Amino acid sequence: MAMMIAIGGRQYEAQRGMVLVVVLWIISLLAVMAGSFAYSMRIETRIATGAVERAQARALAEAGVAYAFVWQLDPDSQEWPPDGNPRDWRFGSGRLQIRVEDAAGRVSLNSNNARLIQHMLVAVGMPEDEAESVAAAIQDWRDQDDEARPGGAERMAYQAAGRPGPKNGRFESVEELQQVLGVSLQVAQHIADLVTVYSRASGINPEVAPARVLRAISDLDEQELARYVSDRTRAAREGEPLPPFPAGEQASFFSRSRSSAYHILTMVETPSGATIKTESVVSRIRVPSGQAMRLLSWRFGY
Repeated sequence: MAMMIAIGGRQYEAQRGMVLVVVLWIISLLAVMAGSFAYSMRIETRIATGAVERAQARALAEAGVAYAFVWQLDPDSQEWPPDGNPRDWRFGSGRLQIRVEDAAGRVSLNSNNARLIQHMLVAVGMPEDEAESVAAAIQDWRDQDDEARPGGAERMAYQAAGRPGPKNGRFESVEELQQVLGVSLQVAQHIADLVTVYSRASGINPEVAPARVLRAISDLDEQELARYVSDRTRAAREGEPLPPFPAGEQASFFSRSRSSAYHILTMVETPSGATIKTESVVSRIRVPSGQAMRLLSWRFGY
């Protein structure tokens, strides 16, 4: 009888141990499930928060573009000249830094001035002979013939490289530059904020060119460049004639042309502190009631 009780006790203890193992296993499983659920909720919250922030940033950027463009409807106004100088603006609970640049202040990829493009490429670090070839290839990309310039590239060169091209038409976007034979992604990104496709001027207008473009094109040292930009800003603010630009031997790289297209760059800071950059290109168009804005391109969060 005592032996049976002992055996029964061992069975009871074994069952208790099995129940404990099952309970611990269930608790562990529930803990894992709870942790996974909490993690997925955090991820979904972050995604939702990010989507809200991006929507806020886009709305702020669009407001900044409209605000900046209103000042450009009068091309003779000097209160906010389109020369790339930053202007801070608060809208609602967001903050923006806005730069407006006349397209005539950038190097046009649709310009016939190959020497200007070559000079720009050298200024950003490309060897002279390579810059000459790339400048020629850029001209060949958009001209209408199949005769390659010295160092350039026409249809046979593209076929040999297994690439489509050339376009034999004007550049329609700066990103299109990456399709030109000899232009690497690094080079295209390096000069993206120096060039435009919305001007056909043979040179840049120093009255509206941002400092970074003048630095790449002119032979001025930093002190001379800073003095010119400062004098230009002061003259515009006070409504005085803009100072002449000391072009020197690079006179053929400059012009007095103006454009109806503007690059508007915004740095948006949302109420949460996130910052996003945008670049849009807009142009003035005439409508029966006066002038209006047409959006030509838009880059968000680059």
